[in-house]
Amino acid sequence: MKKLFTLLLFGLFVNTAISQTNTFTVYYFDVKPGMESSLADVFDSFYEGVKFNSGGVYLERMQRGDVLGTHRVVAFGELGKFGVADGQKTSQDWQQFRTNRLKFMEKRGPSYSGRITLSNGVDPFSKGYFQLYEAKVYEPEKLIAAHSKAMKEVWDYEGNAMLFGTYDVGTPGGATHFAAFGADNLESLMLWKVFIEQNNSKGQAEYFKSRGKVEETTNYSLRILKQYGGF
Repeated sequence: MKKLFTLLLFGLFVNTAISQTNTFTVYYFDVKPGMESSLADVFDSFYEGVKFNSGGVYLERMQRGDVLGTHRVVAFGELGKFGVADGQKTSQDWQQFRTNRLKFMEKRGPSYSGRITLSNGVDPFSKGYFQLYEAKVYEPEKLIAAHSKAMKEVWDYEGNAMLFGTYDVGTPGGATHFAAFGADNLESLMLWKVFIEQNNSKGQAEYFKSRGKVEETTNYSLRILKQYGGF
């Protein structure tokens, strides 16, 4: 089961290769007990109808595994076209948004930035339950080649989402890369693992053999609660 990490090895998005450079920044934090819906209302109020240069924002709830907080926000988009479009919000709007968020937060955690290098083209929000794997990668060229091949030939299952990428600013637990695997729910995710073990064991073994030296650091699951903009 642990080797499924590789299956999920925090490689964040794979449909062949992404032509433009897609980037992300993730922010971890703790929400006060019982205040998740109130916080979500703050996000809805701020981002309703807002246009992005590219990409968007996810509000996510951390669930099982080695988690860094109760929730996190992921902002993502194309390098050079990142974030909310000009003229959508004033500096006062952003300050008020920050103030309103803090009312429902107990503490803020770490943040990290990186790139999304592979994707199978499935909208992550359509598969809202994700397991993420993080690892320290010593031979990235081997891993990227092996991961891309496995996404297309070994792990494809019922239209689930697969993503792969790097950490470029900050290294959570020493991790340099991540892989994300999205399904409808926890049960669907477990069925996916069983399917691979029973039907694609040879391809899975080849993946581990060819990916190079990898030190797996952690894995956890989360649910995407809100999407603003789009992947």
